[in-house]
Amino acid sequence: MSKSFIVLGTVNKKLLLPFFLAIFQISYIIFNRYYPVSVDNIVIQGISVALGEMSVKFLPCILKINNKEEFKENEYVSMKRKIIHYIILSALYLVNIVIAGLAKSYDLTVRGIQIDFAGSDLFPSIDFILMGFEMIFMILISIKLLKYKYYKHHIYSTIVLIIFGIISELCLETYFKKDSKFFIGQLIKVVVTVSDATFYCFKKYMMEKYYYPYWNIAFVPGVIYLIISIIVLIVLLFDKNKENSVNLWISSFYKFFTDGTLGLSIGRIVFIFVMHLIICPLTILNIYYFSPNFILIIFQISRIANNLMNNSVDKLYCIVFYVIQFLALMIHLEIIELNFCGLNKNTKKNIDLRGIDDISLERQDSMLDQGCVDINKDYSIEKLENTDKAFEMKEQEGQTID
Repeated sequence: MSKSFIVLGTVNKKLLLPFFLAIFQISYIIFNRYYPVSVDNIVIQGISVALGEMSVKFLPCILKINNKEEFKENEYVSMKRKIIHYIILSALYLVNIVIAGLAKSYDLTVRGIQIDFAGSDLFPSIDFILMGFEMIFMILISIKLLKYKYYKHHIYSTIVLIIFGIISELCLETYFKKDSKFFIGQLIKVVVTVSDATFYCFKKYMMEKYYYPYWNIAFVPGVIYLIISIIVLIVLLFDKNKENSVNLWISSFYKFFTDGTLGLSIGRIVFIFVMHLIICPLTILNIYYFSPNFILIIFQISRIANNLMNNSVDKLYCIVFYVIQFLALMIHLEIIELNFCGLNKNTKKNIDLRGIDDISLERQDSMLDQGCVDINKDYSIEKLENTDKAFEMKEQEGQTID
């Protein structure tokens, strides 16, 4: 075993997926921040987002995956159970976007905070403290739903991540000098983290336990979002006040066409479509190949990028806390391991290695106990007594070689 205090865990090319996803999410954040357009059209942008997410249905064609060959086990799930699972998935998504919408509406109407409607609907906008809550909820839900086991390296890394997340937000004064409206808004966002964690874990449950194709699971939220966007569009078209409406969502819809920046606005919508065309498949592939907790990589890196862009130079010392949090998350996800005090004893890699060793020992013991083990109908391995050679391959009696 390596004597290094820190060693790499299970590393393969698939681990690039969450980091690619984080890069695209950061690109999305930068684009929304600096793109020169003043009016958001939530309906058209919502339709663009929905179509981008629904395009995941073309993924098996692009990757040349045969649904029936790849997911044969799913055939044993009854149609009734399939319908129930997809209804639950749809309900969880609806609950998730309703609560997230409530949080945005509260910030807009009660706290008077300008909302960026073009933000990615695949990931909630949360600070490090809220991310700590989501991490805890993901652990608890995955224990109950997915039967995952967590060990001391998971617990310690979670504690470190939460502590330094709190320190970071306190240094950034996110929670300083805030009134009751702020904390009510944060409480609503805690509920968002519960629904969000439940939604991600249930998607993993459908893929891991019942082998549902991941493109179907990612397709359903896109369809629901499209239906909601069309319903909102119908409501807005019947509004009498149009661009003079006191409702920001309604007025922005009509100002979108008269603002004088229609070309730039259309360019933004096209970009949003393209980004979701990429982000949605990457998201579902992350959940498919890894545990739901891996999505926290995107949350954390996105929050770090947001903080670096939105805070002054005198807050750059927080980078030290970000690094510690990132290392804690890598330990939690077993991308790196702490090789001391038994902290990597129960990582997935070492559990698998012990399993392989146990199987090898069982086979060796079985061979020793039997004295003779048949390889095939022609040959066997026989244990020898009183000789330097432990085993000898012999032709079985009554068999001839052509």
